[in-house]
Amino acid sequence: MEGRDDAPRQPVDPRIEKVLGLLGLARRAGRLAMGATGVERMARQGRPPVVVIASDAGANQRRRFASLSPIRGLIADLLTRDDLASRLGRGELVVVAVNDPGFVRGLIELGVVAESRDGSAAS
Repeated sequence: MEGRDDAPRQPVDPRIEKVLGLLGLARRAGRLAMGATGVERMARQGRPPVVVIASDAGANQRRRFASLSPIRGLIADLLTRDDLASRLGRGELVVVAVNDPGFVRGLIELGVVAESRDGSAAS
């Protein structure tokens, strides 16, 4: 017997699943900043973070976080706000950031991080 939903499932990009998995682990480890205030606070403290902006975020929000300094890198066109919110346990979520070296390295190795203006994500 088939499940309740007989609609064909869309193929999921494995990179999306891996990024969401890393972000979920970072959240459980207490290493993920969620929301505008948390991301801005993380950017001002310690190591520069990798910032993840929802692909369906508004133009002003995208500009605001893309120009945030200092940041290590940016993921802007991979995840939607629904992807972020549903996997990270929030009602709505547009931006998150992580600066833990292990999680940052994992995101860079997946090849989804665009370099920041100073080119620091390439390391």
